[in-house]
Amino acid sequence: MRSRLRHILPATIAVALVALFALGHGAPIERVVAHLGDLRPVPVLLGVLVAALAMVNRGWMNQVAHEAVGLDTGSTEMTRAAAVGFAAQKLVKSGGAAGLAVFVRHGRRRGHAAGSVIAACVLTAAAAFLALGGLLAITIVTLAATGRLTGWWIAASIGFGVYTVIVSIAAVVLVRSRPAAAWCWNRVQRLRRRPQTHMPTGWFDALDVGRRRPAVLVRLLGHAVLGKLLGALILATAVASTGLDLGPTDALIVYATALAASMVSIVPGGVGVVEGSLVALLVAGGAAAAPAALAVAVFRLFDLWLPVLAGALAARGEWRLDRADVEADAEVGHAGPVPTRADRPVPALAHVPVVAKVVAA
Repeated sequence: MRSRLRHILPATIAVALVALFALGHGAPIERVVAHLGDLRPVPVLLGVLVAALAMVNRGWMNQVAHEAVGLDTGSTEMTRAAAVGFAAQKLVKSGGAAGLAVFVRHGRRRGHAAGSVIAACVLTAAAAFLALGGLLAITIVTLAATGRLTGWWIAASIGFGVYTVIVSIAAVVLVRSRPAAAWCWNRVQRLRRRPQTHMPTGWFDALDVGRRRPAVLVRLLGHAVLGKLLGALILATAVASTGLDLGPTDALIVYATALAASMVSIVPGGVGVVEGSLVALLVAGGAAAAPAALAVAVFRLFDLWLPVLAGALAARGEWRLDRADVEADAEVGHAGPVPTRADRPVPALAHVPVVAKVVAA
């Protein structure tokens, strides 16, 4: 009964929130719905295909990151795990911890050491961070060159610059100093008031392996940059589907604004904040309010809700695999130790569930 409630409750809350929003914004929604018939099918279809390619690219990026630290994974399974991790990160504002827990759990089933999986996720996050920084830098330079650099973008660039410096210093210290990483691990556990567990071992060595593979790291960064470009292309197709005109440069600028708004938002997925900022930018560029709102709705459908839905479907498959492993372990009973297989956790990794719970909380 409780298991069923856990599956039904999130959907019920989502439907209730949508209903409340519709009651409070009936007139704007009606104007947007009135323009649904004006959507152009070719850009819509292209947007769906680009969104699918973005999801596949996310899997490729994580596969390359795992390859960098010496873990052998398939592109299909990484695409599925990346879809689940993306959905978890968008539905839970956790600074990436929810997605990390997904990969740790997936690695546990494959027999991968938690430290190596964490190292792969650190490399993925670093590549995505560098790609985002490059996109924002290009955006700021473009705005300055065209005379459209506003105070908001100046403040955002300063804030991101400070954030980059802090994160870079912390990352260098934590990656190169085991005592510093252990100190942070213990302090976080004390703040959570949970029984302390040992910090996963091996991720220092795994990161060192990755640093010695520059060719793989270049491929990883390439996938991260491609992910940002695909996101901007999704926005361009969404805008084109409503008949609005948005050039490649403007698409990058508006998409960078969406990413910046999502970063500063405390709402999971940036819901509400991203939509409002994008509509305001399109209207400021000369678009009518209703087509602009429809274009943003289509963009969020392709960029957020379709990947989240794909992640939810993939999560059911992951859950079934976990359940199959539990049932297989139960069948073994007292006949002896569970055989080590690629799709089943080995006894030496018994601490990984604890790590996953610590990271996910």
